[in-house]
Amino acid sequence: MKNFDYFEPKSVTDVLALLAEYGEKAAILAGGTDLIPRMKKGLISPSCLINIARISGLRKIEESQEGLKIGPMVPLALLERNPLLSSRYPVLQKAISHVGTPSLRNAATIGGNICLDTKCIYRDQGQTWRRALEPCFKLGGQRCYVVRGGKTCHASLAADTVPALIALGAEVRILSSSGERSIPVEALYTGDGVRPLVLSHGELLTEITFPSLSAGARSAYLRFSFRKAIDFPLVSAAFCLEEQDGVCINVRAVLGAVAPQPVRLSLLEETLKGKNITKDLLRSCSEEAPNEALRSSKSGRIDAFTRKVIARLVYQGLSEVSERK
Repeated sequence: MKNFDYFEPKSVTDVLALLAEYGEKAAILAGGTDLIPRMKKGLISPSCLINIARISGLRKIEESQEGLKIGPMVPLALLERNPLLSSRYPVLQKAISHVGTPSLRNAATIGGNICLDTKCIYRDQGQTWRRALEPCFKLGGQRCYVVRGGKTCHASLAADTVPALIALGAEVRILSSSGERSIPVEALYTGDGVRPLVLSHGELLTEITFPSLSAGARSAYLRFSFRKAIDFPLVSAAFCLEEQDGVCINVRAVLGAVAPQPVRLSLLEETLKGKNITKDLLRSCSEEAPNEALRSSKSGRIDAFTRKVIARLVYQGLSEVSERK
């Protein structure tokens, strides 16, 4: 790694001051399970590393009548073991359980996973591999090796927690030296594989909040990967559904890892609302889901095999949350 300045600020105010001073040359260090390997591979070379581990206010877990508030520095392992998640937000707990290994989840944080960089099977190789090829879009070039003839970067957002958080209707609080704002988690992503987050260089994610679910709400998280463990998903899917007297009154369906941003299946959601969910309806929705994902993501990464995986996960997930086995 190249030399860099290192800071351990003790307050959010100090972090914002450093971000304002260093700008795009600064990087936030949370758990470091993704950032440090990227620095070692030479994928990024920040001039300033800001470790926010000493800021106690970023490690909170608070429950209220409105829902749950989580600080971005809460380790994934701590959330995975939290009884609130297992009883009320199982979709998030299930998503967290798929992240890396137990030792990685002890270090990795929820904020770090939300802000995970997009993944590319070409860009993420070692420096020797990259020197043998012309640079791709993500490395400042003018080509994509993932999608032949691709005009933009098709690196995928493969963070497990993101689809689950969107299915729960989560929001994030963002601070900067000029003020604060709150946006839905799904609005955090640009759809650009090169620069996937809407965060400016002077902004810091300080809180994740999501509302309480109704007593009858059910949720599910599923994924497909080529290896059973220590692998990013090829496709992930999260669902949250509320029914009343057998009729769907609200549903969220979100795909991950198929595009540079999470893909909300809005047409599928509208199709299910107000309906008595049957196997035929679920089958019809799952068959149409790959087409909607392709239109919504504008990603050439959704090939024939991925389309089959999407259809299978959507059918299984909707069957689970609607109790249609």
